[in-house]
Amino acid sequence: DVDLNDVMSGYYVGYENDLKTDNNGVMLATAEDLGKFVRALNDGSVFKDKKEQETYSSIYEYEHTGLIPGYQTIAKYDREIDAVIIQFTNTVDFEGYNWSLSEIMFSRIAKIVRTRN
Repeated sequence: DVDLNDVMSGYYVGYENDLKTDNNGVMLATAEDLGKFVRALNDGSVFKDKKEQETYSSIYEYEHTGLIPGYQTIAKYDREIDAVIIQFTNTVDFEGYNWSLSEIMFSRIAKIVRTRN
């Protein structure tokens, strides 16, 4: 359960309601929760055994991108610095413009984080 007072409002052009109050069936997670999950996928601790990890690792790249009205997320594990970098955005369009900007911003954030380590 999440206290909606702790959730950032989400915005979408042409939609006047506060998207955080819409019941759209999605799961809310904190940056800490998402970071733990992405790290556990990458270090294998989320799997039952080594064989299960190898099977899934041969199919999937363990990162997260998500897009729903008003929100988008990028979360990736960076092996070079052993860190999960997460970006939450609370303004979305579905034409792809915001997503392209988010990818550029994420790359720049990752570069900054890498150079500081």
